[in-house]
Amino acid sequence: MTLQTVLRGAVVATAFGLASAAGAETQLNMGGSTTTSGFYPYYTAIANSISKASEDINVTVVSSGGFAKNQALMMQGQLDFGGISPDLIADAEASGFDGFRVLWWTLPAIQNITATKDSGIDNIAGFAGKCFHPGMNGSSGQKNMMKILRALEVAPELYMSDPKDAANAIKNGRCLGQMKATTGPRLDSATAELNLTTPLWPVGYTEDQIAAIRQALPWMGFYTMPAGVVEGAPEYTVHAIWIGFAATADMDEATAYDITKGMYEGLDQQRAALKAIAEVDLARQTLEVSEYPLHAGAVRFYREIGLQVPERLIPPEMN
Repeated sequence: MTLQTVLRGAVVATAFGLASAAGAETQLNMGGSTTTSGFYPYYTAIANSISKASEDINVTVVSSGGFAKNQALMMQGQLDFGGISPDLIADAEASGFDGFRVLWWTLPAIQNITATKDSGIDNIAGFAGKCFHPGMNGSSGQKNMMKILRALEVAPELYMSDPKDAANAIKNGRCLGQMKATTGPRLDSATAELNLTTPLWPVGYTEDQIAAIRQALPWMGFYTMPAGVVEGAPEYTVHAIWIGFAATADMDEATAYDITKGMYEGLDQQRAALKAIAEVDLARQTLEVSEYPLHAGAVRFYREIGLQVPERLIPPEMN
């Protein structure tokens, strides 16, 4: 195990000198993103679901700063499991690390791009030479936004910061736009708040730009946002990246089984925190969309609930 700290028979003394024995508990650190992320309530719901389902496990959400940080920390053995995206697994494999094991895939994260309405920018090419925040420092969203800018040969003046600082820069007129993930066909809450004082306009991709991005990044997804995301705006297309949770092959099968089972048994709580998955069966979806092997513990759970796990998702340690 990595950071799984087993507390054996701890004795807790009260202020009055009384004591009681606490049972063995495994502490797991789960990587999320930032506390300002629209997904943060979902991460908390996952941790609570798993902790509630098992008397032996307690999960703490670590606000790592983004999925790219989760990737690095899991590879270093400093996180037990955490949020990740397919591109980060692909990057890890390209670097020689083939130890990531999928637990489940949640949904495609919509990478929404907006500019100030006064700027007149409605296409990503309009940011050339102008201030643009490409996403939270260290996040996979930022990393992929940078890949897209390179693929399209668009060179903005990049504003590298956290989302709160970027929002202030846009509000004060020091920057013109940003990329920020949202959980559905709408502005995320922070961007919606910004739009109240600094009117925004959606920024999409043309068909030619989409083709160029697909050529450079074949795993990239796209999502068409409906008209009216901001008042008067037409529909537009942005990129989207699957988000999910993974551990590494170093995690034992029993722990990965408990994590996956606890997540699945607490889906009602997670759906309340993330409306976009209200009608989604995460188990079936995972088996349909994953291109990377599952953890042996996840395989065990999915088989237990009667699902057929495709051969392509069986990890090498199970063969």
